[in-house]
Amino acid sequence: MAPVTPTPQWVKDLKPSGPQGSELLSQERDQSNVNVQQLTRFLHTDAGLERKRRILKILQNEKVFDKSQNYFAGRVDRFETALARAKRLRQLEVEHGWVQQDKMSANELISEPGPYGLHESMFLVCLKLLTTCIILLHVINSD
Repeated sequence: MAPVTPTPQWVKDLKPSGPQGSELLSQERDQSNVNVQQLTRFLHTDAGLERKRRILKILQNEKVFDKSQNYFAGRVDRFETALARAKRLRQLEVEHGWVQQDKMSANELISEPGPYGLHESMFLVCLKLLTTCIILLHVINSD
């Protein structure tokens, strides 16, 4: 392995040119006259915001959804954690009688892909649509 060369002084003396992105964003926000609360209610509706608050309170009380150690977890650990989260999410869904919107909000709040995400978002949807079509065809043909 090659020896590590020290960082030259001229590199250490470099300073970022200002203003930085966070400073620009702060300036723009200060100049805005948009009512953030009103815009939030318009975009998400009061019912949607209340749903997210209710579900967030439930998720925050569950240790399995704590993400503070995610950075330190290896690949196997991450997958095992994802399985545990998916299992607990399903249990909460049954326990609280969540409807589809509640499940979608919970997944948005967790904001991580789960091991069954593709299965739930594509396979089950297609299966439900196909069985509905088959049942309708059966009803139509039986008349």
